[in-house]
Amino acid sequence: MTEHHLMTQTLPIELTNGNDGRGSKWYSSAKVRKRIETTLRGLGLVRQPFEYQVAIRLTRVLGKGQQFWDSDSFYRGNSKELIDALVACGWFHDDGPKWIVDATGKQDASQRVNGPCVIVEVFKAN
Repeated sequence: MTEHHLMTQTLPIELTNGNDGRGSKWYSSAKVRKRIETTLRGLGLVRQPFEYQVAIRLTRVLGKGQQFWDSDSFYRGNSKELIDALVACGWFHDDGPKWIVDATGKQDASQRVNGPCVIVEVFKAN
């Protein structure tokens, strides 16, 4: 799939890997999503949704003293709630495959002075 870069946004949100355990009740993740949504709205990061399919890449920028996670830990934490909050703030119509065809994650220790934070990149999927 060829992709065309649409936007990059750095968010003052720390991604977690869920190693502290995820509750069995949906409301705990709903609280996390709502907290992230409140942060996004407070920063004025509400927009109109893209009208075509996109791919997104989340980059976890490590902060001082943080270590890389195992590659299989990336989607265990709050990345799902972040994407859901972006949907709630109008970035995407929905997080299903009709609108977001791919979501990937990576980690970056080269800019620890800026971390912890997350960089969201959006690409038009062809």
